[in-house]
Amino acid sequence: MKAICGTIKAFPVKEAHPHGIVYNSEGPLKGLWFDNATTDDTSSVVEFDTRTGTERSHLTPTQGSQPGSINIAADRSIWFTESVANKLAVVTHERTIEEYPVPTPDAYPLDITRGPDGAMWFVESRAGKIGRIAPDGKIQEFRTGDSASRPTALIAGPDKAIWFTEVGTNRIGRLTTTGSVSHFSAGAGQMTGDITTAIDDSFWFGKKNAVTRMTTSGALTEYELPNAIDTGSIFGSRNGGVFIGVMHKDGTGSVTAISADGKLKEFDLPQKHLMPIEFAQTADGSFWMTVQSFDASASPSQLFNLPLPAVTDLQRTTIVTGGGPDWMATGAGALWIANISLKEIERIDATTNAITARIKVGGVPCSGAAFGFSSLWIPLCANDKGTSLVRIDAATNRVVATLPIAPASSEGGITVSRDSLWMATGDTELSRIDPSSGKVRQRVTVASGSQNPTYAGGLVWITSKASNVLTAVDASDGRVVAKVPVPGGPHFVTTGGGAVWTIGQEDGVVTRVDPRTKRIEARIYANTPGFGGDVTYGAGYVWTTLVGVPLTKIDASTNRIVAQWYGRGGDAIHFNYGTIWLADYDHHLVWRIKP
Repeated sequence: MKAICGTIKAFPVKEAHPHGIVYNSEGPLKGLWFDNATTDDTSSVVEFDTRTGTERSHLTPTQGSQPGSINIAADRSIWFTESVANKLAVVTHERTIEEYPVPTPDAYPLDITRGPDGAMWFVESRAGKIGRIAPDGKIQEFRTGDSASRPTALIAGPDKAIWFTEVGTNRIGRLTTTGSVSHFSAGAGQMTGDITTAIDDSFWFGKKNAVTRMTTSGALTEYELPNAIDTGSIFGSRNGGVFIGVMHKDGTGSVTAISADGKLKEFDLPQKHLMPIEFAQTADGSFWMTVQSFDASASPSQLFNLPLPAVTDLQRTTIVTGGGPDWMATGAGALWIANISLKEIERIDATTNAITARIKVGGVPCSGAAFGFSSLWIPLCANDKGTSLVRIDAATNRVVATLPIAPASSEGGITVSRDSLWMATGDTELSRIDPSSGKVRQRVTVASGSQNPTYAGGLVWITSKASNVLTAVDASDGRVVAKVPVPGGPHFVTTGGGAVWTIGQEDGVVTRVDPRTKRIEARIYANTPGFGGDVTYGAGYVWTTLVGVPLTKIDASTNRIVAQWYGRGGDAIHFNYGTIWLADYDHHLVWRIKP
């Protein structure tokens, strides 16, 4: 375990007791928010600009309400508990605050989270209940124990139930959305209250000097925190473990990262006697936190920030493209990249990293790129609709053919087999194109919404996000030989390491499929859902990208995430010539990174 000092930075704020903190990733309330958990006329919810450190405060309608936990609803409004006032409150899109009384008197609502049903769920700490509030303000209450059970924190589980801590009875509770309650032992040692999920669908919760991992069946694994006397907030990591706030015997507070197998790494706060009490993670991957003071000399009137590893921390070669780079392919000793904003293809020499050609293509390059038959093949689009397929001769860097064959979607792909090109040209249509004549030689019926094909080992594999299926097509005769169900919206696809790999846009999961058995071998929880993204294989690893999480490294021999980087970039990725090629569309750059 290595303690790292000076990485966490402090940002003083005017509020006396910042507590709940959350990052809203989209909508009219986008940004970092925290609440001021006071019992006087300063109780409020605050917008915080992470770039300038400026604040915009919104006082609660009930003064001294002691705002507590804060979280984001399905419509991107912001909900929080008011413990002393015994109310729930919402910040509407218009930045007004509406309050809703909890039916049970003196219930003392603490934590609040978005449930699997789209409603907000909250704990009633003094009443032994869990509550549900619908978007229209209607409240239901479910008894989960007596008043001594002290439910403290809750989270939606992977099984679409609500899981919660009971500090009074040292148990973990499970509540279905229909009201069925069950309990699991938390093991020895006193819980401190918070609970989270990790990307492998396990639960983690803190104790005074340990962290415990629990499966949905109740199996426990405990990891000791050396020299710890208390723990605060706990937050699931994109690398498979968790982050937790810790207070040590010597008064040093830290953010402690715990890997899925229990390895520890500490990031010390720059001031003593402060412990992280709540976490939020912003789009760049960094953590923002509020703190609890253990000494009168240490003021909690500040936020702290812990940046996480970024691609820009890696050794890399930067290539300036002058426009927005996206789709990539390699061949003839070069990287070929589609520059969407400039409507051109750029050829980058793999030896010198110099742009040796800029080739105008007469439209927006879209829907993938492929190299084969001594040529680069680029689909074109206009107004988000496919228009044609362009062939660029690698010897002359000239467009030698524009074929009237259009891609089905601007977010599709194209691949090359031994004798053909393959591209989705309709909702259920995969076209096999003769590279010599430029004509469609065969049309294969595939699942609805199939868009992204890749070729390997005599098969063309094509994903359908709409149908949640990966289809295998025999490249010799066009027969569909398998349809592999893959949940989570599989979109981009690659091959390597004896497997086919897809990345799910809905669940952020990388799925490994055995090309021989046509069955799923592994599901790797990269926690990178979202539109766009890409996946490639090289040097024994699967590499994925998504805006905000531009690089994830997965060991193909163990199916485990080795590392994950955050920040800029994340538009397209490709592996060849012994390096990763990664696009930063917004900054008009391509990075070349050694693995």
